[in-house]
Amino acid sequence: MPQVISSSHIHDHYLENGEHLISHDAKVSDIGVWLKKAWDDIPNAPRESLFYGFVMWFAMFSVFLMFRQQAVMIFKYATFFVMLSPFLATGLYYIAQQLEQGKHPELKHSMFAWRNNTTEIASFALILGVVVAAWSLMTPLIAAIAQSNSLLIVNPDEGLMGFLKSEAGLNFMVFFMVGAVIISAFVFSISVITLPLLLKDKNIGVINAMILSFKVVMENKLVMLVWALTIGMFLTLGLVTLGFAMILIMPLLGYASWHAFNQLIEFDNA
Repeated sequence: MPQVISSSHIHDHYLENGEHLISHDAKVSDIGVWLKKAWDDIPNAPRESLFYGFVMWFAMFSVFLMFRQQAVMIFKYATFFVMLSPFLATGLYYIAQQLEQGKHPELKHSMFAWRNNTTEIASFALILGVVVAAWSLMTPLIAAIAQSNSLLIVNPDEGLMGFLKSEAGLNFMVFFMVGAVIISAFVFSISVITLPLLLKDKNIGVINAMILSFKVVMENKLVMLVWALTIGMFLTLGLVTLGFAMILIMPLLGYASWHAFNQLIEFDNA
């Protein structure tokens, strides 16, 4: 487990493998800087950036088409995308790293970026998968608590809007959103820097990376809260546009997350 020595603006983390990492305090205004850098990255790798955006749009739109008359399933899979987004953005982290080094990223290499640290990244994907599976099992329970038996009287032809206008739908949304916020906050806290860290340093294990991610969130509570809300706002925009806005939002948030990581974490190579 990382040992921490803190000052007012920097925090020293000594890992079990002997590495020394330094985390920095951030300001809320830094979020705008991360997004600005990310926006500038997109035209520097347009084909690669838009590929990931279109993949996310296609996935989200496909879910809507398959479950357009099953509102509970739409909300269930929407949270899946939120929880799995750190892993889905792995290729974008690689592209941002290549641009940062002055290189021209290649799409095919970004798609297999996880191979640089296969075991640890696969372990993290498994952990996220367990969380998603747990949430999948909880969703029917939430529907039951919200008295979702009355969903049977909702006209299926009205689809999502008919569901939201029903009393059962509103009850479900309240319980669902509370649960989704709690689960998403947990995923955010253990993943905000985990994958960028695993990509950049093959010597750090997934558990240490998640612990360090949680510590960084605790060191920057207000900034991370605003950052999480910003991500949530963008993802909501993506959802209400049936995934279309994700064509730009996906690379924007992926690159911004990389720039956030670079500002928050410093490697002591001394």
